Amino acid sequence: MYSIGLDVSKASLSVHIPLNSLDFEIKNTLKDLKSLYAKLKKLYKKDIDKLVFVYEPTGSYSSLLIKFCALKNIKSFIINPKQSSNFAKALGYRSKSDKIDAHMLSQAISIAKTREIKVPVVNATAEDIKELMSYYMFTVKQRVAVNNHHEALSSKDGNTYALKDCNHSAPNPNRNIRFTS
Repeated sequence: MYSIGLDVSKASLSVHIPLNSLDFEIKNTLKDLKSLYAKLKKLYKKDIDKLVFVYEPTGSYSSLLIKFCALKNIKSFIINPKQSSNFAKALGYRSKSDKIDAHMLSQAISIAKTREIKVPVVNATAEDIKELMSYYMFTVKQRVAVNNHHEALSSKDGNTYALKDCNHSAPNPNRNIRFTS
């Protein structure tokens, strides 16, 4: 089993490949993940099936990586951030950088239980529901903010242009609420 350490952030992934001790950074995009996988195929050749990606779940930033691993059948050890932190302390890592974290994560395979190393399963329906719920919550917050602003303007007999604009720009998932002044 060959572990590849990946430190996930919003815009990039820091990668540590123990073979030849390679450290580099790629963008957190599908194109760069495909490029990384092609590079790993060249390095590991017939042992490509023995690769395990080791990374911490970072909410929406790691979702592309999880989907990619599911698509390509890449085994993953998705380590709990607290477990990762404790492991780093046990190894004596004092400083913290993306490169150091990627290196540490590649070593964290040693604490993985066999049942924790698996190809991630992505439920497309559940992912769609999460995205739709997130969008719904966003629009509700926006609508409440605009309603509150409109109410504040109305109570002090505010600028008529602002009041009128609130009527036209209020984000509303139901599209049927109108303000009255």
